[in-house]
Amino acid sequence: MERFFLFLLWGLFLFPAFAAKTGPKRVLTLGIRHESNTFSTLITRESDFQVTQGANVLKDQPWADIFRKAGIELIPTLHAYAWPGGVVDKAAFEKFKNEILEEIKKAGKLDGIYMDMHGALSVQGYPDAQVTLIKDIRKLVGRDLLISGSFDLHGNPSPDFVKNIDIMTAFRTAPHRDGAETKARAAQMLTDALKYGWKPHIEWVEIPILVPGEKSITEVEPLHSIYAQIPEVAEKEGLLDASIFAGYCWADLPRSAMRVVVVAKDKKYSWEARNEAVRLAQQIWDKRDQMKLDVPSGSIDEMIRQSGEYKGKTVFISDSGDNTTAGAPGDNPQVLEALLRHKVQNALMAGVVDLEALKKCVEAGVGKNVELNLGGKEDHIFGKPLKIHARVLFISPDSLMNTSRGAVVIETEKVKTVILKARRSFIEVKDFREVGLNPLDFSIVVVKLGYLYPELRDIAPVHLMALTSGFCNLDMRNLPFKNVRRPVYPLDPEMTWNPAKQ
Repeated sequence: MERFFLFLLWGLFLFPAFAAKTGPKRVLTLGIRHESNTFSTLITRESDFQVTQGANVLKDQPWADIFRKAGIELIPTLHAYAWPGGVVDKAAFEKFKNEILEEIKKAGKLDGIYMDMHGALSVQGYPDAQVTLIKDIRKLVGRDLLISGSFDLHGNPSPDFVKNIDIMTAFRTAPHRDGAETKARAAQMLTDALKYGWKPHIEWVEIPILVPGEKSITEVEPLHSIYAQIPEVAEKEGLLDASIFAGYCWADLPRSAMRVVVVAKDKKYSWEARNEAVRLAQQIWDKRDQMKLDVPSGSIDEMIRQSGEYKGKTVFISDSGDNTTAGAPGDNPQVLEALLRHKVQNALMAGVVDLEALKKCVEAGVGKNVELNLGGKEDHIFGKPLKIHARVLFISPDSLMNTSRGAVVIETEKVKTVILKARRSFIEVKDFREVGLNPLDFSIVVVKLGYLYPELRDIAPVHLMALTSGFCNLDMRNLPFKNVRRPVYPLDPEMTWNPAKQ
C-alpha cells in the first residue's frame, strides 16, 4: 500500500511536466498579401491596406476551423491585404514586418506558422521583401519549425523564399474560385505534418515564361488539362501537394516567371516530387505558344465596332491596359473617349477613379449638369484628362460615400459613367447594384479588368478584350523589361529550354 501511494505521489509530481509537453500544438498566423505592379507609378501606402489583428483574423475563416478541429491553439498576429497596385511603401512594409516579428518573440513555444500570402509582393528598396520577411522569421524560430503558406497562383515566389518554407500551395483556378479552399489546404497539410511528424520537402522548377493572367486561364486549354492533373499528383505515394504558379508578369524582377512546386512528405520522396515537377513543367513549356486570350480581342475601336454584331445582347468589354485588379490606376478615360467618339447608345463605363471629379458631382447634386476634366490624374504616362459635360444621376448614400466605396453616376450623350472615390473594380453584380445599376440593362458595359471575375464571367452574354494601353499591357513585348532573367518567352521567342536540366 505504501508503495502505491509513493507511485501516486510520483505521478502527481510528473504530470504537470508531462502535460506541458503533450499540450495542444501552437500555430502562429500572419500575412502580407499584395500583388505589386512594378511598372505602375503609384505607390501602395499603409492607408491602402486592410489590417486585421488578433481574434478578428480568425473570424469566419475555414482555414482557422481546420486548426481548431485538430485541437491546435492559434496565435493570430497581423494580416494585411491591399488591392493590387504599385510597389509597397518601404515604411508600411517594415511596420507590418516588425509587428509580426515582435508578436513571434512574445508568442512563446510554437509548433508551426501559417502564412497567408499572395506571392507577388514588391517593396521599395527591397530586392525581395518576401525573402526578407521569411528569413527574419527563421532567425527567431529556427529552421526546424514548420512553416506553411497559401498563395495566389499569380505569385512569384523566388528560390530563396521556397528554400525557407516547408509547405506551400497555390490557387488552382483563374479566374479565382478556390481562395478559401487553398488556405484550408495549407492549414490541413500543416496540421497533418504536425500530427504525423512529417518533415516536408519542396521541389520546384522555374519556367522561363512571362504570361498575363488573361492568357493563363485554367478553365480553358491548354492549361485546363495540365491543372487537372494536380489532384492526382498530390495523391501519389509520398507527396502532399502540387502547385502551378502562372506568375505575375507585370513585375520587372528576376523572379518573374512561371513555376511548378511539388511538396513531398519527406526528403526521401524528393526524387518523386522532382519528377512530377519536371513532367508538369515540360507540358507547360510545350504548350507555351498556345496560351492565348480566350475571347475576341483588338483595339478599343475594333471592339466597339464588333459589339454591334451582338444585337440584343449585353457586351462586356475589358479595358485591359488599365486593369485595376492587376495594379493599374484605373483613371485612364481612353475607352470613355472612344465610346463618345463612336456615339455609342446605352453604354456604361464602370468606372473611372477620380476623387476630384466625384467631389464636384457631389457638390452639384443629383439632376445637375457639371463640366469635368475626368481621369488622367494618376496615370500621366498613358492617360490624360477628358473634358466632358455631364448630368449627375446618382450619388452614393453617406454610409458608402464615407468609405472607399463612394461613387457617383453621370451621363454624357447616352453613355453612363461611374466615377469612383477610390481604386477598385466592378467584379460582382453587387458592385453595380450599389450604384443603382443592372449591367444587363446596357448594350455595352466596360470594366477595368482583364478576364472577367467568376460572377461576371458566368452572366456575361458576350465578352470582348480591348487591348488598351496602360501599366497592364497584355503584350509582354511592349513592356520595358530590364530586370527579368533572360532569355524568357515571349521576349526571346526562339529560345530553347529543358526542365530536366534545371
